[in-house]
Amino acid sequence: EVGERLNYKGEVLTPLDRADVEREVRFLLDEGVVAIAVCFLHSYANPAHEIACGEIIRGLTPNIPVTLSHEITQEWREYERTNTAVLNSYVHPIARQYLDHLETSLVGMGMPREALHVMQSNGGSATFAAAKVAPIHLVESGPVAGVIGAVHIGQLIGERNVIALDIGGTTAKTSLVENGIPKITTEYKIEHRRNFAGYPILTPTVDIVEIGAGGGSIAWVDDAGALRVGPVSAGAEPGPACYGKGGDRPTVTDANVLAGRINPNYFLGGEIGLDVERAAAAMQPICNAFGISVEDAAMGVLRIVDANMMNALKLVSVRRGYDPRDFTLIAFGGGGALHGAALMRELRVKKTIIPLLPGVFSAWGMLMTDLRRDYIRTLVTRIDRVTAERLDELLGEISAQAEQEMRAEGIAPDAIVLQRHADMRYLGQEHTVKVQLPGGVIDEAALVEISARFHTLHEQTYTFRLDTPVELVNYHVTAFGRVPTPDIQHVNTAGTSLEAA
Repeated sequence: EVGERLNYKGEVLTPLDRADVEREVRFLLDEGVVAIAVCFLHSYANPAHEIACGEIIRGLTPNIPVTLSHEITQEWREYERTNTAVLNSYVHPIARQYLDHLETSLVGMGMPREALHVMQSNGGSATFAAAKVAPIHLVESGPVAGVIGAVHIGQLIGERNVIALDIGGTTAKTSLVENGIPKITTEYKIEHRRNFAGYPILTPTVDIVEIGAGGGSIAWVDDAGALRVGPVSAGAEPGPACYGKGGDRPTVTDANVLAGRINPNYFLGGEIGLDVERAAAAMQPICNAFGISVEDAAMGVLRIVDANMMNALKLVSVRRGYDPRDFTLIAFGGGGALHGAALMRELRVKKTIIPLLPGVFSAWGMLMTDLRRDYIRTLVTRIDRVTAERLDELLGEISAQAEQEMRAEGIAPDAIVLQRHADMRYLGQEHTVKVQLPGGVIDEAALVEISARFHTLHEQTYTFRLDTPVELVNYHVTAFGRVPTPDIQHVNTAGTSLEAA
């Protein structure tokens, strides 16, 4: 700890004690730290102390990466902001090393440096330089790319309401997209599980629910004699028993082989042969526990894992007030085609789409992204007490910063698109709803419209509205830098029947 203090307005109560900073930094260096995170109370309102602290640290040890919390987010909630800064520092050294190596390799292959982008958790991409500064923004970026791919597939087929389901080797991940817009949250929890609260971070992330159900998930019988599947996975090494690489426990992939859903002679296009006998031997303990055949045991495993995935799908739809019958399921990943039809029947969605080459669908989704940066500021005030001029000034400052940084990334002014939102709530509430702000200058008429939008959205979300004062909490400006994306070629269908095909 170091001596300093700001109040919630960002006013200095106790100046930063530079001697304290130098003493603590030298202590950390003696301990052999490889990265340093700094987070001060209320630095979201005034980052001056964090900036000064960062300058002192870099003066003493210029080669150690330093994360200042306000550079990652200027949103309030001190614990979450501290967590975000610490986790960014934790992954920073290894992420920077990896990105440096990857960038050098790709440039060496002849790819132009300015065309290299990295997928982010917010559904957009970033330059390598930006990703090296804040690698925490890359959390869950792979699954998020699949959600963005599902958004584009939905647009191509005229389905703006979709549920994306990515079934891989270890986990299944799902996310709901309404009106072509993925759900974004800034209250994401890394490693959140039923028996672990996870690590909360304040970084914009596409809202994804993840469960331990995939091709490598292991089937087992618990102490009460019930069949379970996952969350423990065989992983890639040794992998499912049918791989013949030493695995001896039954997995979902083994069950799919035994159920005849996977051709053992044409796995990975015939490059890998699967051992049906090993899969059957691994399934034998399940057979013995229930006195059933190998085929029945395999189908039991598949029913259990489908039920687990169904719970995740209901969590993003039914339990949040959405009717799955209004949505199209887009199932991808290595297991998407194997389980999509059964899940469609149970969930009663309109249809299920299996993309071509579903195993690399997330990679395709990444190619469809634009550059994206999110800017968030906290200023808690009642909407009937803030002036339109003050709100317009604040949004103007954030927008100017966004445009400047996008231009610095090489984006032309006419390719920059800004979106503005505000987190709002009724006075006395803790959490908020995110309201889209009108474009142009914020004047008195705009304030009236913003308030009306909040009441309407709150009623849509929670089924009621209140006749109480409304608070503005956080202000979001999202900057998109339009970049070239692959053209989609439409294939002419033959127009014949399914039987003829």
